[in-house]
Amino acid sequence: MILRKRHSLGVYVIAVFAAAHAAALPEVRLDGPHYSVTVDAEHGQLFHFADKTGNCELNVPLDLAGNFQLAIQQVNGTQAVVLGAQQRLSQSNLNGNTLELVWDGPLTDTQGATHDMAVHLTVDAEGDAVTFKCRVENRSPDMLAEISCPILGGLEDFSTPGQEAQCALYPPPARKTLERPFGNYATAYPGGLNMGFMDLNNAANNRGLYIGLHDTVARHKQFRFAESGQGDASTVSFSAVHFPHTKAGDTFEGSPVVFRLHEGDWRTGSLFYRDWFKSTFGLMDPSRDWIRRESFFQMIMMMLPEGNINYTFKDVPQLAKDGLKYGVRSLQLAGWQRGGHDNGYPYYEPDPRLGTWNDVAEAIEKCHKMGVKVYFFVNFQPVMMDLKWYREELGNYAALNGHGAIQWIAGWGMGTLASRMGDTVPLMAFADVSYPGMSDMLTGYFRKLAEAGADGLHVDKMFPAALDFNPRLTMGPDTSPWEGAVQLMARIDRECRAVNDDFRMSFECNWDRILQFSCATWWAGNMTTAKLVFPEVAETVGHYMPYDFLAINHDVRLGHAVMIAPYKFNRSMDVKPWRRMARYIGEVKSIRDQLTDIVYLGEALPPQQVLLPPEGLPGGVQCALWRSLKDGRRACIFTNDGTTAVEQTLLGFEDNASGHVEVYTPFEKKMDGAFPITVTIPAEGISFIVESAGPSAGTRGE
Repeated sequence: MILRKRHSLGVYVIAVFAAAHAAALPEVRLDGPHYSVTVDAEHGQLFHFADKTGNCELNVPLDLAGNFQLAIQQVNGTQAVVLGAQQRLSQSNLNGNTLELVWDGPLTDTQGATHDMAVHLTVDAEGDAVTFKCRVENRSPDMLAEISCPILGGLEDFSTPGQEAQCALYPPPARKTLERPFGNYATAYPGGLNMGFMDLNNAANNRGLYIGLHDTVARHKQFRFAESGQGDASTVSFSAVHFPHTKAGDTFEGSPVVFRLHEGDWRTGSLFYRDWFKSTFGLMDPSRDWIRRESFFQMIMMMLPEGNINYTFKDVPQLAKDGLKYGVRSLQLAGWQRGGHDNGYPYYEPDPRLGTWNDVAEAIEKCHKMGVKVYFFVNFQPVMMDLKWYREELGNYAALNGHGAIQWIAGWGMGTLASRMGDTVPLMAFADVSYPGMSDMLTGYFRKLAEAGADGLHVDKMFPAALDFNPRLTMGPDTSPWEGAVQLMARIDRECRAVNDDFRMSFECNWDRILQFSCATWWAGNMTTAKLVFPEVAETVGHYMPYDFLAINHDVRLGHAVMIAPYKFNRSMDVKPWRRMARYIGEVKSIRDQLTDIVYLGEALPPQQVLLPPEGLPGGVQCALWRSLKDGRRACIFTNDGTTAVEQTLLGFEDNASGHVEVYTPFEKKMDGAFPITVTIPAEGISFIVESAGPSAGTRGE
């Protein structure tokens, strides 16, 4: 019998054992410089995890402790489950700060049948983290479909008695509290979370437990949290779940799973992931990414999917000139390729109704002479199903579910009412780009665009299938859609930059691995959490209506890139009803360009660091605080949704209540002043209050 009393983050264990029972529980203990991990010597169950400071101790009753679990797809079509807690250890090897546990097989499933598989679990307590690595050798005729490893319980001990609601899983959108009954919670990466980590955070004690999947292989996996046992005697366990579908004779190696304790909230824990990501994959520098630096851009569809022609390539220089008139220096073209927008994919060649490759090159050259960049809307995965090419070849590359059916068929209509209603929408299947037939073809098309002078690509709908069961794959179902996409991105980046070193990409995606190649993403919401960890990221919003000044203000306040797409991508920003809006955009963009290192390329700070009068903000007024990553200068952006001007006082920023400032408001001269300062925010307007350069700006920096 084990009675557990929890206090703070420590656990006091009151154990009442019969002497014979205690003697039957030999253990193996790994003592690292900062952490200890204890397993039972008979089955290798993980029943104790602690740090040496005494701030965290996780204990699990042996009957609830785990280590690994396998799901096996048998040749007879049935599935078997192997519980690692029921398997006898073949050996345990303790070498310094590393413990290796081996179950050499055969392993016995829950029905008593045996499977010739071997599991190796390595626990490394070197340094300031504990890392688990799992390897499975499949010597059976069956398939290893799923593995959960490690299984570490006792997470309920991380909460503070009476304050369980303050102990929760992060980052957003996860916010599952550690209250019991807990039930089950799982989330995927990639395909769910932006990044490959989670943080169990106790707000009551300002402590967190970082859990990172430090995988150099791009593949689909899960963070899974599950409760076992009943009532107060239950435990909540974490496991990293892989879906390798490892065939007979092959070996599976899982992601390193890293546990690390820290002070502070989940944002503090996220710094471990940021450092690992940057050192492992690299991160695109916004100063070298022209798409990321352009905070406003025009996006125009040349031809719609039903053949409605808005513009030809001969019109492109005028479109660029229309944007440049208001300070917009980049133009994205969609519907330029054979078939028009969201049609004809993957024929990424000029539609003959719009012009030739020579016309493309000539149009781009004229835009470049004006100082305008031109890039092109494309996709990786979508292929049109009504093409002869699809019937003869491309259909072989479609991502399939476990029943052999196409995973995702979709289409987006525009141009006519019937199309918008979905009645005449051309449909596309989503393919796996790991096949040479896809990657060679796409790279060839995009390299030709670079040779024609294109400055880059926007890659849309970059959402690979979680798992692809197409039998033609050469990589695993969990790996092919993701690693194939990374390899394609790297190849396009390499080959197109060999033509034009300034060639760049943006992505519609919710996956951090794109940040190796680009920090420009669509849409706002897809990468919001990633931006908290990687402030280099820009999210994009679309702006379609000629009188929606509030949206421009809000998007600038929130730091978004703004896609200017008049009348749903069908006209330039110089069309007559749009000119008032275009002039306003020009004014706001001019200010934003001057302050770009702070309010666009900088990082958002907590609004609590803005010092306001006791009455706070009046209705309709909102603010955001930004800081430069280069010199630490800060800027407060106020927006006013009201129909009358509003006076607003700013007392200062945290640690700067007397420094000099500059005030920028559209259509007005810059004003110099000092804290406290009162500004007039125009009706439906925006104002920027910026710390002046120099010591008077107060303490700055990380």
